[in-house]
Amino acid sequence: MRLLLLLLALPIGSLLGQQRPLITERAETIEKGHILLDLGFEFLQDAVFPLSGLKGDLSRVGVVGFRYGVAENVEIAIVGSLQDSLNINSRFPGPNSGRLDFSGDSTSDFGDFILASKVRLLAEKPGSPGLSLRLAVELPNTSNESGLGIDETNVYTTLLFQKSVGPLTLLGNAGAAILGDPLEGGSQDDLFTYGVAGLIAAHPKLNLLAEAYGRTGPGGIGTEDQSRMRAGVQIKAGGVYWDIAGFWGLEDTDPDSGLIIGFSKEFSFR
Repeated sequence: MRLLLLLLALPIGSLLGQQRPLITERAETIEKGHILLDLGFEFLQDAVFPLSGLKGDLSRVGVVGFRYGVAENVEIAIVGSLQDSLNINSRFPGPNSGRLDFSGDSTSDFGDFILASKVRLLAEKPGSPGLSLRLAVELPNTSNESGLGIDETNVYTTLLFQKSVGPLTLLGNAGAAILGDPLEGGSQDDLFTYGVAGLIAAHPKLNLLAEAYGRTGPGGIGTEDQSRMRAGVQIKAGGVYWDIAGFWGLEDTDPDSGLIIGFSKEFSFR
């Protein structure tokens, strides 16, 4: 509590541009000529990998993000994880179990990375929400031999909505995911993706946040439904954005719970 009060006492600005630890994307874009860099850590309990038949506690070290405002209404981003490590608690038969290439009760690999562009179509106005379009490609950096990846390239198209009402900011995402089917070459699974988030400015230097996000549709092994939640806080102190959040998974193949922590720093080159 003393640390929180100390951080709030520092002379800092608003948290308008902060994305972490949310998965639900804001409709607003990074200001032209500005870069937002972030780094975090995630610990997820009882993560399940149906394709490889592994279950355990997943640590994601170096969850990084790079967002750059290339124009007044255009942002590009690169997000991913530098290292995913699974402490295996149990194994079960999976279609890819025979291809695993590691020994012992743990496995690790480079995480998948997403390349994305966001274009703001409509700025938020008093009577209407902001609207943006986000296009993204997820690269198959994580190998299926590690048991953590599916070796498929995925494509996402998402509409982003944002509306502020007093101290409350509401975010909404709705889109489509074209996911490569790891069990049938040349095939894909098309799923609906969604995200709903709310942020309350409890203090000019502190946001409270919560979100629900996931995907649903005719998926299969490796492209299962997801239904997940996060709740936490954002603080800005000393020119750095800090965040901490809890995680809860609702589907059988989601991690049960977890902890997310990280920080961000914004730079201007104008």
